[in-house]
Amino acid sequence: MKLLVFDLDGTLLERDGTLDVRTAELLKRLESVGIRSTIATGRSLKSAMNFVESLSITVPVILFNGARIFDPTNKNYLYSKLLPGHVVEKVVSQCRNFNVAIFFFIDEDVYAMNVSLHATNYIFRDGLSYHPIDDLSQLHTARVTKLVFTGPSSELNRLELLFKFDHSLEMNATRSEEDLLEVLPAGVGKAEAVKWLCTFLRIDLKEVVAFGNGENDSQMLRTAGLGVSFAFAPETVKKCAKVLLHNCGYLGLKEFVEKCAEKVVFS
Repeated sequence: MKLLVFDLDGTLLERDGTLDVRTAELLKRLESVGIRSTIATGRSLKSAMNFVESLSITVPVILFNGARIFDPTNKNYLYSKLLPGHVVEKVVSQCRNFNVAIFFFIDEDVYAMNVSLHATNYIFRDGLSYHPIDDLSQLHTARVTKLVFTGPSSELNRLELLFKFDHSLEMNATRSEEDLLEVLPAGVGKAEAVKWLCTFLRIDLKEVVAFGNGENDSQMLRTAGLGVSFAFAPETVKKCAKVLLHNCGYLGLKEFVEKCAEKVVFS
């Protein structure tokens, strides 16, 4: 066990989206015995940076569900992939008859169309600030890292099916939360990003422990040497894990250490 890779929301963070100071202290204890940590999140750098700094993470962090990998030590991106402009335009055109808000992530900025009350939870949860726009003519569509759709679950379910059955679209659609549908570049995902990171760090994938609670974490949980999820996660996600924890946040991390790493950490 050399590297722990954590999803943030509903995993390393508490249920209210905050970071318990004891979590940072326990991760430092783990690092002192050679077990390093990083995060793999759907969030942007701007949204995740406060947690990266609070946790004193020095290992490259996976952002945008794997579309970008950032080195917090040298303050630069090591990996980045964009959605083709024609894919962005086609996806948005297919959403005209859906009651959803659309968020465009371009560099470190966020632009949004059709924002309604359904987007409130997402905006608050990620501490999102955005520029409202009326149409695509106000954007450089070839520079979009990812799209996020939020709205009623029934609308997102319909939209997800539409995307997955349209094989002409060069993209990956995934659910990070029940109220979010994300569109990423083709071939992008947390699992592929973890593989890239292992090669970069010269770590065997078998030495990685991955933690997650969402559909977008499933493949990462299968790919890592040990996948860890939670009793409250969807059944499809739990099936991908070898260890299930009862709590997220500090109590979940403490439970994991007691189950899997206590002899190493406290010997």
